[in-house]
Amino acid sequence: MSLKSQPGQMRKLSKYLFVTVGASASFKTLIKEVISPPFVEKLKSFGFTHIVVQCGPDYGYFEGSKPNQGPEDLDISGFAYKKDLREAMSLATADDTSGKERARGLIITHAGSGSILDALDYDAALIAVPNPALMGNHQSEIADEMEKEGFLIQGKVGSLVDVINEDMLNAPKKEWPPPPDEDSVFPGGLWQAITSLLPERPVEERGWWFSRWYA
Repeated sequence: MSLKSQPGQMRKLSKYLFVTVGASASFKTLIKEVISPPFVEKLKSFGFTHIVVQCGPDYGYFEGSKPNQGPEDLDISGFAYKKDLREAMSLATADDTSGKERARGLIITHAGSGSILDALDYDAALIAVPNPALMGNHQSEIADEMEKEGFLIQGKVGSLVDVINEDMLNAPKKEWPPPPDEDSVFPGGLWQAITSLLPERPVEERGWWFSRWYA
């Protein structure tokens, strides 16, 4: 059975979009866009069946804004935060286990380095969206660099519906982590370059992903 996306094709497989906005910073504009009628209809045309949104401090806004859902609509659900989002991210990967059949889906994340690195562990299409309210934390620089390297698509609030297409949904995932380049300014690899853009903080405050790559 093919797990690729084809617009307008009827689906028996589950297919998930998982969205994460981060733990503490508000990102209502992203939430508003991913549950908007044009965006939802675009997802339906590619066979998506579920939208799951990690809402951070905007969970109340999400609950009050999500559309009414009929039997033919996408299942739209959300939660405020979980310490470990890996289980939720894994919903966007293909699974041919009997009783859990899923097609390859999509992850949309804010452009924080930790969330991007987490998402890269999964074979799903990936869009990173910088939060305009957080330009001081280098989200745009990180997303720019990762897009140039071919690891993700950088999205902009207000135009995400235009980014979703068959090519990006079906594009094979680039190898992660990339092999180090000894001649690079950052011989430790791309994650060393990302860390150089982060504010100086104690290791214990940078999350489990930092310990995984740098321990």
